[in-house]
Amino acid sequence: MTQHSLTTRLEHYITTILPETHGHQRKAFRDFVAALLVVRTCCQATVARYFPNFEAASRRLTRWLHNPRLDPHAQARAHAQAVVAQLPLVGPVRIALDWTTEDRQHLLVASLLLGRRAVPLYWEAYSTAELKGAQRALEHAFVDELFARLLHELPRERLLVTADRGFCEGKLLARLEHLRVPFVFRLPAHVTVFHAQQWGKLGSLTMQGTTRRRALGHLWVMRTQPQRYWVTQARARNKKGRWEYWHLVSNRPLSALTMAHAYARRFGCEEGFRDAKRELGFAAARIAELEAWARMFALVAAALLILTQLGTALLCHPQRAQWLRQVRSRRRARTELSLLVVVCHLLDQVATFVELLTPHTKLNLDAAL
Repeated sequence: MTQHSLTTRLEHYITTILPETHGHQRKAFRDFVAALLVVRTCCQATVARYFPNFEAASRRLTRWLHNPRLDPHAQARAHAQAVVAQLPLVGPVRIALDWTTEDRQHLLVASLLLGRRAVPLYWEAYSTAELKGAQRALEHAFVDELFARLLHELPRERLLVTADRGFCEGKLLARLEHLRVPFVFRLPAHVTVFHAQQWGKLGSLTMQGTTRRRALGHLWVMRTQPQRYWVTQARARNKKGRWEYWHLVSNRPLSALTMAHAYARRFGCEEGFRDAKRELGFAAARIAELEAWARMFALVAAALLILTQLGTALLCHPQRAQWLRQVRSRRRARTELSLLVVVCHLLDQVATFVELLTPHTKLNLDAAL
């Protein structure tokens, strides 16, 4: 695979997902995404060495990252609009909300869950100073931007949002209910519920015997800001042999099994962060300026989306068995590597593999990543 062939394919793709971007900015975005797919690290020096003229490429990358005319929020919105435009017309759309942090820089990310992996759908970057005393307000504004604007045309019955205990706050749950967005969140054990005619902490409601999950019903939740939601419990033994509980809450009458399975898929966003930080080297981006750091993440998000689309194309390609034999252990029929890692290896080894990338490739929510 040559730089020319890769950038030629990406030209059509980037134009498709960023149609309103200035030509020079779009060309730089395309070139840096192409470099990231090959070098797979966000170390600026390594990315610049992908190009024939290191010094010129280094200056170009620096100018692009620190260009004040490139609004990181606009880049994130354009990415979200491009992903939404590629969603199938039917089927569930699962979204996980979570924070990821590097030093004193924080990203609030809405990830689109695809099997066991996730791709960034929309994100916003904040410094530690900006978060101090304002985190809840920023999360509320993020939810409004995502569901009231970017996803406002998506039928609500197709959506399901999951998040960990850190997001389980009364006003945020009420905001999602107001926006008619279905959710499954995990509740902290200290949250109070009105059960058996009295208020008590969820942590005090233990399960007996071999029971693994149970539905507690349509309960009043959070005594200080009471709202009625469906509450379930699930438990499993951790690596130390101790019971670990999931106290789950939803604004839809889902069964305990359905809620547990829906929340379990949330961990795909953690795998998505791992892909960004390890497979594409976002953890190696040493960028002190927050907006420049957010612009680098836009490159990572586009690269993850491209790798995902290549992976979904690989799953139904007639040559998939031949290609997979080049990167997996031959002792077993199952590939031990994740599909994204397989795609990265194939980009290195198969010259024609990138030809699977076309601007018409659609996301496949049923792909087992």
